[in-house]
Amino acid sequence: LMALTTGARCDDWDTWPPRSYLVRSLAGSVESTLASQDPATGRFGTQPWICTDQNVLLPLAAAWAIEDPENPWYHDQRLLEAIGKGGEALVDDQDAKGMWIFRKKDNSTWGQIHMPWTYSRWIRAYSLVKDALPAESRQKWEKGLLRGFTGIRKYMDGGVHNIPTHHAMALYIAGQCFDNQEWRDAAQAFMAKVVGEQCEGGYWSEHCGPVVGYNAVYVDALVVYY
Repeated sequence: LMALTTGARCDDWDTWPPRSYLVRSLAGSVESTLASQDPATGRFGTQPWICTDQNVLLPLAAAWAIEDPENPWYHDQRLLEAIGKGGEALVDDQDAKGMWIFRKKDNSTWGQIHMPWTYSRWIRAYSLVKDALPAESRQKWEKGLLRGFTGIRKYMDGGVHNIPTHHAMALYIAGQCFDNQEWRDAAQAFMAKVVGEQCEGGYWSEHCGPVVGYNAVYVDALVVYY
Protein backbone atom coordinates (compact mmCIF):
# COMPACT_ATOMS: atom_id res chain seq x y z
CA LEU A 1 0.00 0.00 0.00
CA MET A 2 2.80 2.42 0.87
CA ALA A 3 4.53 1.69 -2.43
CA LEU A 4 1.30 2.30 -4.35
CA THR A 5 0.42 5.55 -2.60
CA THR A 6 3.93 7.03 -2.79
CA GLY A 7 4.85 5.85 -6.24
CA ALA A 8 7.77 3.86 -4.87
CA ARG A 9 8.81 0.73 -6.69
CA CYS A 10 7.90 -2.44 -4.81
CA ASP A 11 11.52 -3.58 -4.73
CA ASP A 12 12.44 -0.35 -2.90
CA TRP A 13 10.93 -1.84 0.25
CA ASP A 14 12.76 -5.17 0.24
CA THR A 15 15.38 -3.71 2.57
CA TRP A 16 15.44 -0.89 5.09
CA PRO A 17 16.07 1.91 4.58
CA PRO A 18 14.67 2.04 1.01
CA ARG A 19 17.64 4.03 -0.29
CA SER A 20 16.52 4.33 -3.90
CA TYR A 21 13.12 5.73 -2.92
CA LEU A 22 14.66 8.13 -0.40
CA VAL A 23 17.27 9.42 -2.85
CA ARG A 24 14.63 10.02 -5.52
CA SER A 25 12.41 11.80 -2.99
CA LEU A 26 15.29 14.00 -1.88
CA ALA A 27 16.36 14.85 -5.43
CA GLY A 28 12.78 15.50 -6.47
CA SER A 29 12.33 18.16 -3.80
CA VAL A 30 15.30 20.30 -4.80
CA GLU A 31 13.89 22.26 -7.72
CA SER A 32 10.81 23.50 -5.83
CA THR A 33 12.98 24.46 -2.86
CA LEU A 34 15.34 26.44 -5.08
CA ALA A 35 12.36 28.18 -6.66
CA SER A 36 11.37 29.47 -3.22
CA GLN A 37 14.70 31.27 -2.73
CA ASP A 38 15.04 35.03 -3.14
CA PRO A 39 18.27 35.34 -5.16
CA ALA A 40 18.92 38.81 -3.79
CA THR A 41 18.85 37.84 -0.10
CA GLY A 42 19.41 34.08 -0.17
CA ARG A 43 16.25 33.56 1.89
CA PHE A 44 14.02 30.56 1.26
CA GLY A 45 10.31 30.18 1.88
CA THR A 46 7.34 32.48 2.09
CA GLN A 47 6.66 35.81 3.74
CA PRO A 48 7.10 36.66 6.51
CA TRP A 49 10.56 35.15 6.38
CA ILE A 50 11.64 33.30 9.51
CA CYS A 51 15.02 31.80 10.29
CA THR A 52 13.64 28.26 10.21
CA ASP A 53 12.86 28.76 6.51
CA GLN A 54 16.60 28.14 6.07
CA ASN A 55 16.29 24.66 7.59
CA VAL A 56 16.15 23.41 4.00
CA LEU A 57 19.91 23.94 3.85
CA LEU A 58 20.36 20.42 5.23
CA PRO A 59 18.38 18.50 2.59
CA LEU A 60 19.87 20.71 -0.11
CA ALA A 61 23.38 19.98 1.16
CA ALA A 62 22.55 16.28 1.30
CA ALA A 63 21.34 16.37 -2.30
CA TRP A 64 24.58 18.11 -3.29
CA ALA A 65 26.75 15.61 -1.40
CA ILE A 66 25.15 12.24 -2.12
CA GLU A 67 26.58 10.49 -5.15
CA ASP A 68 23.93 8.22 -6.63
CA PRO A 69 22.76 7.43 -10.17
CA GLU A 70 19.30 8.69 -9.22
CA ASN A 71 20.54 12.01 -7.86
CA PRO A 72 21.21 14.53 -10.65
CA TRP A 73 22.12 17.21 -8.07
CA TYR A 74 25.37 15.61 -6.96
CA HIS A 75 28.02 18.38 -6.91
CA ASP A 76 25.74 20.66 -8.94
CA GLN A 77 27.19 24.17 -9.06
CA ARG A 78 23.85 26.00 -9.12
CA LEU A 79 22.76 24.09 -6.05
CA LEU A 80 26.02 24.86 -4.24
CA GLU A 81 25.63 28.56 -4.97
CA ALA A 82 22.08 28.53 -3.55
CA ILE A 83 23.29 26.73 -0.42
CA GLY A 84 26.08 29.26 0.04
CA LYS A 85 23.70 32.20 -0.23
CA GLY A 86 21.28 30.48 2.11
CA GLY A 87 23.86 30.26 4.87
CA GLU A 88 24.96 33.83 4.29
CA ALA A 89 21.35 34.93 4.79
CA LEU A 90 21.45 33.48 8.30
CA VAL A 91 24.62 35.41 9.10
CA ASP A 92 23.10 38.62 7.75
CA ASP A 93 20.14 38.29 10.13
CA GLN A 94 22.09 37.37 13.29
CA ASP A 95 22.46 39.76 16.18
CA ALA A 96 25.78 40.24 18.00
CA LYS A 97 25.20 37.06 20.02
CA GLY A 98 24.36 34.93 17.01
CA MET A 99 20.64 34.94 17.78
CA TRP A 100 17.66 35.45 15.51
CA ILE A 101 14.23 36.70 16.41
CA PHE A 102 11.86 33.82 17.14
CA ARG A 103 9.20 34.72 14.59
CA LYS A 104 6.34 32.47 13.54
CA LYS A 105 4.46 32.55 10.25
CA ASP A 106 1.56 34.40 11.90
CA ASN A 107 4.14 37.18 12.50
CA SER A 108 4.07 36.70 16.28
CA THR A 109 7.47 36.96 17.95
CA TRP A 110 8.90 35.29 21.05
CA GLY A 111 12.13 37.24 21.51
CA GLN A 112 15.68 36.40 20.49
CA ILE A 113 16.94 32.81 20.35
CA HIS A 114 19.76 30.60 19.18
CA MET A 115 17.15 28.69 17.18
CA PRO A 116 18.09 25.04 17.80
CA TRP A 117 16.30 23.58 14.78
CA THR A 118 18.14 25.97 12.47
CA TYR A 119 21.58 25.70 14.06
CA SER A 120 21.50 21.89 14.02
CA ARG A 121 20.67 21.84 10.32
CA TRP A 122 23.04 24.65 9.40
CA ILE A 123 26.03 22.97 11.03
CA ARG A 124 25.21 19.64 9.38
CA ALA A 125 24.93 21.38 6.02
CA TYR A 126 28.29 23.03 6.70
CA SER A 127 29.87 19.64 7.40
CA LEU A 128 28.76 18.46 3.95
CA VAL A 129 29.68 21.46 1.79
CA LYS A 130 32.39 23.39 3.66
CA ASP A 131 35.28 22.26 1.50
CA ALA A 132 33.45 23.24 -1.69
CA LEU A 133 32.17 26.67 -0.62
CA PRO A 134 33.93 29.65 -2.19
CA ALA A 135 36.47 31.08 0.26
CA GLU A 136 34.53 34.29 0.94
CA SER A 137 31.27 32.44 1.53
CA ARG A 138 32.90 29.84 3.77
CA GLN A 139 34.53 32.57 5.83
CA LYS A 140 31.16 34.24 6.34
CA TRP A 141 29.49 30.95 7.29
CA GLU A 142 32.23 30.20 9.81
CA LYS A 143 32.00 33.62 11.38
CA GLY A 144 28.28 33.15 11.93
CA LEU A 145 28.51 29.56 13.10
CA LEU A 146 31.29 30.27 15.57
CA ARG A 147 29.42 33.26 16.94
CA GLY A 148 26.31 31.17 17.46
CA PHE A 149 27.91 28.08 18.94
CA THR A 150 29.98 30.15 21.35
CA GLY A 151 26.66 31.23 22.82
CA ILE A 152 25.10 27.77 22.58
CA ARG A 153 27.98 26.30 24.60
CA LYS A 154 26.71 28.13 27.70
CA TYR A 155 23.44 26.19 27.69
CA MET A 156 25.34 23.01 28.44
CA ASP A 157 25.82 24.26 32.00
CA GLY A 158 22.06 24.36 32.63
CA GLY A 159 19.31 21.84 33.17
CA VAL A 160 17.80 19.30 30.79
CA HIS A 161 15.11 20.63 28.47
CA ASN A 162 14.16 19.83 24.89
CA ILE A 163 15.82 22.91 23.39
CA PRO A 164 19.29 22.54 24.99
CA THR A 165 19.14 18.82 24.18
CA HIS A 166 18.88 19.72 20.50
CA HIS A 167 21.60 22.32 21.04
CA ALA A 168 23.88 19.66 22.54
CA MET A 169 23.58 17.49 19.46
CA ALA A 170 24.46 20.44 17.24
CA LEU A 171 27.30 21.56 19.51
CA TYR A 172 28.91 18.13 19.29
CA ILE A 173 28.87 18.35 15.49
CA ALA A 174 30.26 21.89 15.65
CA GLY A 175 33.01 20.56 17.90
CA GLN A 176 33.86 18.04 15.21
CA CYS A 177 33.77 20.58 12.39
CA PHE A 178 35.89 23.15 14.22
CA ASP A 179 38.07 20.67 16.13
CA ASN A 180 36.91 21.98 19.50
CA GLN A 181 37.32 19.23 22.07
CA GLU A 182 35.82 21.32 24.87
CA TRP A 183 32.57 21.70 22.92
CA ARG A 184 32.46 17.96 22.29
CA ASP A 185 33.09 17.19 25.96
CA ALA A 186 30.39 19.63 27.10
CA ALA A 187 27.85 18.19 24.65
CA GLN A 188 28.71 14.63 25.65
CA ALA A 189 28.24 15.41 29.35
CA PHE A 190 24.89 17.07 28.66
CA MET A 191 23.66 14.13 26.60
CA ALA A 192 24.51 11.82 29.49
CA LYS A 193 22.26 13.97 31.70
CA VAL A 194 19.49 13.75 29.10
CA VAL A 195 19.62 9.95 29.07
CA GLY A 196 19.70 9.91 32.85
CA GLU A 197 16.52 11.96 33.08
CA GLN A 198 14.41 9.83 30.77
CA CYS A 199 11.47 8.43 32.72
CA GLU A 200 10.68 4.73 32.92
CA GLY A 201 7.74 5.28 30.57
CA GLY A 202 10.14 6.39 27.85
CA TYR A 203 9.34 10.11 28.02
CA TRP A 204 10.95 13.22 29.45
CA SER A 205 9.13 15.38 31.95
CA GLU A 206 9.09 19.16 31.67
CA HIS A 207 7.65 21.42 34.36
CA CYS A 208 5.28 19.05 36.18
CA GLY A 209 4.62 16.03 34.01
CA PRO A 210 5.21 14.16 30.75
CA VAL A 211 5.40 16.14 27.54
CA VAL A 212 5.10 13.26 25.12
CA GLY A 213 4.93 15.58 22.10
CA TYR A 214 8.55 16.56 22.73
CA ASN A 215 9.75 12.97 22.55
CA ALA A 216 10.45 13.51 18.85
CA VAL A 217 12.78 16.40 19.73
CA TYR A 218 14.66 14.43 22.38
CA VAL A 219 14.92 11.25 20.31
CA ASP A 220 15.93 13.13 17.16
CA ALA A 221 18.77 14.80 19.05
CA LEU A 222 19.91 11.56 20.65
CA VAL A 223 19.81 9.61 17.38
CA VAL A 224 21.81 12.19 15.42
CA TYR A 225 24.31 12.52 18.27
CA TYR A 226 24.64 8.72 18.51
